Amino acid sequence: MSYFELPFNLVTGRQGSSQSMQINSHFQPIVSLTHRRVVGYEALLRATQNSQPCSPLQAFNLAQLENRVQQFDRECIAKHLSNFIGMNTDNQWLFLNLRSETINPENLRADLLEKFLKRRGLGSERMVLEILEDAVSDPGLLQEFVQHYKDAGFLIAIDDFGTGQSNFDRIWQLEPHIVKLDRSMLVNARNSPKRQRWLSRCVALLRETGALVLLEGVETEDDALLTLDSEADLAQGFYFSRPSPQGEYDEPTLASSIQSLHQNALHAQLARQHTQAKKQRTLQSLLKEASKSLQENMDFKTATQPLQDHPAIERIYLLDAEGVQIVENLHPGGVPTATPAYAPLNRSAGALWARRSYFRTALEQPGQVQVSAPYLGLPDATLDVTLSVALQTGTSGQLLVLCADLPASWLESY
Repeated sequence: MSYFELPFNLVTGRQGSSQSMQINSHFQPIVSLTHRRVVGYEALLRATQNSQPCSPLQAFNLAQLENRVQQFDRECIAKHLSNFIGMNTDNQWLFLNLRSETINPENLRADLLEKFLKRRGLGSERMVLEILEDAVSDPGLLQEFVQHYKDAGFLIAIDDFGTGQSNFDRIWQLEPHIVKLDRSMLVNARNSPKRQRWLSRCVALLRETGALVLLEGVETEDDALLTLDSEADLAQGFYFSRPSPQGEYDEPTLASSIQSLHQNALHAQLARQHTQAKKQRTLQSLLKEASKSLQENMDFKTATQPLQDHPAIERIYLLDAEGVQIVENLHPGGVPTATPAYAPLNRSAGALWARRSYFRTALEQPGQVQVSAPYLGLPDATLDVTLSVALQTGTSGQLLVLCADLPASWLESY
């Protein structure tokens, strides 16, 4: 018998058992930061056993002991749907968590669920079925299950991405409508510019698959600002609203709070840009000064002395018109930072950097200093930014590119 063919009872408990459990729903709003309003709700189980609160984990453990997990899960979904209908929501999504036991060949019966929804005035397009990426060990079965419900008009969300064995390959295969990033990714990004960049790139990569990205666990204003900076589409957490029986929230307060987030984020971004621009102008001036000295046939070390004196500079080097490094790295003070683990990469003379963007953009605009985006620099595998400028030497007219590396963290700090 199919999962969705069983009757939709609204009270749980094994027949004839002295134990009984009452189930109910709480709903937590999900907001669109761009639209500045609630666009959906996640249904969360609230259960009591013998009048005592029972966590969802305990409730399902009990159901498992009674060998009725699928039935209990089905009853929870029925209760969520019934309560959701009573909320009179305005064209908003309902996010429903599916247990891994649900994903099996017998439950490819979207038509039954559609009929159940239609009888209650709901369409499949308003249902977001949340599944774990590694919910089943058989990738083929998971893909078949997802495609079956996608074809029927249901939306699919991958839950808790970023934990366990999460991988982008599975996302490309399943092509979900929404990917929910686990709150651990947000927590790890706190106070870490490096991880904040990774969070933003993760969001960007997931969006390339065609999915909206939702960040869970947004608890503070700082979390909300990180979420906004990451360009995630949706957000969920205590900062916006706690779960409640009717998904209650103060609409004017929420709209005002999101508006303030946008304003604070904009002000912070402008402040960062102002500080970075000031630092860049100083470094650009030093690089231009060094390039002019090289054009006047001054030797490399003397010409770059002002750059060497700047505390942020890690290394300075020259590339020819083909991108080949023609001198060994020049380090401020003459002594390179000791990185024994990367010793095989220490000698850079002769290295070919033609594929680096800082080299290509410098050639495209000779005489203009270029500033790269942060990238993993060699030889010590640190996150660097490179300033570069193309120049021609005075005697031979040889085209060269002068480069200077510095830590991305220095340029980004206030």
